Amino acid sequence: MINKINISKNYNDTINLGQEFSSQLEEGCIVFLQGDLGAGKTAFTKGIAKGLGIDAVVNSPTFTILKEYDGRLNLKHIDAYRLEGVDSDSLGLYDLMDKDNLVVIEWGEFLSDLDISYDYHIKFTINEDETRTIEVLEC
Repeated sequence: MINKINISKNYNDTINLGQEFSSQLEEGCIVFLQGDLGAGKTAFTKGIAKGLGIDAVVNSPTFTILKEYDGRLNLKHIDAYRLEGVDSDSLGLYDLMDKDNLVVIEWGEFLSDLDISYDYHIKFTINEDETRTIEVLEC
């Protein structure tokens, strides 16, 4: 099982950590991924999708804001990077956060106008040696 603090040496490690993490997820979970561009948030989400049995290509929803996938759980993948200053409630994102969906949000700090209770907050840090520290915080 994924630890509270993990070191990813490469892209495949990050996907594998996401896949391991998926085993503890259930309907209604909301996961907040925080980290700089290129830190591994989308790769981790690809791993979550893989662990949920999703065969579709998973990529960043930066320009579409939301991508949806069906697997063991309904995965709603949100990228809030472009939503800073936007009234995100008017976009209907809050409606996705219900007991029927697993929601993974990249850049959730840009949704500060919503009162969201996260089940997990995961911080991605790029280290000097290009490895990634992936810290899992249960909320």
